[in-house]
Amino acid sequence: MSQYATSGGFGEFDVPTREELRRASSRWWLFLIVGIVSVVIGAILVLDLVVAVETLALFVAFGLIFTGVEELLGSSRYGHRTMAIIGGIALIVAGIVALSWPSITLWALAVVTALGLIVAGAVRITAALMEREDGWGWLFIGGLVTLVIGIMAIAWPDVTVLALALLLGIRLIIFGAVEIASAMQLKSLAS
Repeated sequence: MSQYATSGGFGEFDVPTREELRRASSRWWLFLIVGIVSVVIGAILVLDLVVAVETLALFVAFGLIFTGVEELLGSSRYGHRTMAIIGGIALIVAGIVALSWPSITLWALAVVTALGLIVAGAVRITAALMEREDGWGWLFIGGLVTLVIGIMAIAWPDVTVLALALLLGIRLIIFGAVEIASAMQLKSLAS
């Protein structure tokens, strides 16, 4: 059993008790909503790139904000909840900056997005390495993917809007699908 099993948290690298999962199962629908919204925004970015170019700053901003909210909602799943909160806040701030600066240039958009992804990825990697409990590898891989995408975006700030939309869209779809699967598992516990 994890040293955090009695802390009320559960998740990717925490080993919760059955009772903790039952208590958390009452919130299954929150994870479902966040997951569906993430998948829908990700799909729009991936499938309709021509239309997305005109409003990409808005899509990226909302994508970052929803991903940040997803991190905050899931923060109880981390043994080190503070790390999830920092990552979530970084993504929300990056999204608000992109949203409040509609005339943002492609270079600035790439940098804002990259910084949010780099911080969120580094936080996940750090949390995974600090915890080293069952499932920590998945958290590490998710952080590594996020960090690599952020580094790619900052290394090539003149990357096309289409490539940036595609990378963020893929990330939103993957994390949204994980949240939907988690919600379904929690729902089954609630019944």
